[in-house]
Amino acid sequence: MRKRNAVAIESRHEKILEIIRHDGRVSVKELCTTFDMSIVTIRNDLSLLEDKGLVIRTHGGAIAVKDQEEGIVLPFDVREERYFNAKQAIGKAAADLVNDGEVIFIDGGTTASEMRHYLVDKKDVTIITPSIVVTYWLAVTSNLNIYVLNGFFKRDSYSTVGIPSLDFMAKWNLSKAFFGAAGFTAEGGLSDLDSGFVEQKKIIADKAHMNIGLIDSSKWGILSLGSFAESDNIDILITDESAPAEGVAEAEGIGIEVRKISI
Repeated sequence: MRKRNAVAIESRHEKILEIIRHDGRVSVKELCTTFDMSIVTIRNDLSLLEDKGLVIRTHGGAIAVKDQEEGIVLPFDVREERYFNAKQAIGKAAADLVNDGEVIFIDGGTTASEMRHYLVDKKDVTIITPSIVVTYWLAVTSNLNIYVLNGFFKRDSYSTVGIPSLDFMAKWNLSKAFFGAAGFTAEGGLSDLDSGFVEQKKIIADKAHMNIGLIDSSKWGILSLGSFAESDNIDILITDESAPAEGVAEAEGIGIEVRKISI
């Protein structure tokens, strides 16, 4: 009986993957109707498939996985939902490092943008950011000073992409820079998929007194298109409790402080 059940589950998973690969996405409700299964069962199916790296969970369903090597950047709202609990915890821990009166940089990634929820009570903080999400949120919920970087608007990131001028950066005493990333390795440091953001972040990383990488456990061991902060220019990595022990030990071995946050 157990073997038969296992075969049935495997068959259902294969059919779920076929649907997602064909349509690009699917909802839990649709799958419940298709397979005459409970919401709990379908959610468990999608969680198992995500654990295997075969789909990406979203609110209310799942989408197909896109290979990083294809250079495809998923929409902001989709990326925001992936590993959401980890990103939320990392964003809070990052915001705790911000002191009143500081000038900080927050990049346009989904993990860094989670900081916005925990900055509203800070005093006299100036935020430099390309993120329209961060800008709008803090504009309506706080009295913080916000400078939006010039550049072209990227719809898939809700951010402006452009290289800050050295003259502009020279005006600021940039205390801390908070970076999300597509990946981190000890050899390559923090890297990103978009060449425009790589150049933007390089300028910031070279200017900031402290560089802080915000990476969930899925980003470890990945070297993406371009590195914007070498390992010797990274002070702290904030990650979740599922970060690989070997990768954490390697980062700590070269002088990076790693903070693993419980979810």
